[in-house]
Amino acid sequence: MSIGNKFKLILLPTVFLFAFAANVSALSIRILEGGVPVLEPQKMVEEGLRQGNAALLRQAWQHYADAVKLSENTDAGYLELGKIYFYLSLLGDANQSDFDTAEFYAKQAIDRDPQNADAHRALGLILAGRGAFLDAFGELSLALNLNPGNEFLICDIAALHLALHQPIKTIEYLEGRNHKSGWAYVVLAMAWSQQNQKGKAILNLMKARKLGFSGYWIDTMLGQFAEEFHLPLNQ
Repeated sequence: MSIGNKFKLILLPTVFLFAFAANVSALSIRILEGGVPVLEPQKMVEEGLRQGNAALLRQAWQHYADAVKLSENTDAGYLELGKIYFYLSLLGDANQSDFDTAEFYAKQAIDRDPQNADAHRALGLILAGRGAFLDAFGELSLALNLNPGNEFLICDIAALHLALHQPIKTIEYLEGRNHKSGWAYVVLAMAWSQQNQKGKAILNLMKARKLGFSGYWIDTMLGQFAEEFHLPLNQ
């Protein structure tokens, strides 16, 4: 069962919050001769996440898969494949072949350089996408040990505690920090929601929006709270 289907009855899929790794920004577009627009692959990933658009994620997947095949030393390639697989899992659009491809390249990267934090992080995200949360926790913890203080990894692990139904741990990791990424506040919002502290959840969603985070996921959460409390939260 895909993550997207498995967590369908929850406010939002708790595990999707690992995806904070993409710092969503304005979509970058290049124009080829003749006026044909071409999206930069990294921006395809960011925009695919923001919109919940599997087609954009698939286009980016093909780019990075081709890049890794041409040069297996392309660090960005295996890391992006790991993230894209995870995002596709959230949308219920990942399959066994996707998992095998992403896992293969992440493990190859780890074999080449066991001290590569990004490679361990990529594998952790891939395993999380499969629902192997304990194995994912091991990889993400190792990545954090190799790269202490990395805000993205801290948020990855905090979000994993949500998937393990440990929201207090998530709050301990993230509460009281001045986060640069809107994703961190979305993670906190989900944790407070699990604790039935919905006012604090809404407050953190507003903080995320002030940092420029927008799109399908946060709009869905605010929309559900707006309906529940009869508040104009999406205005």
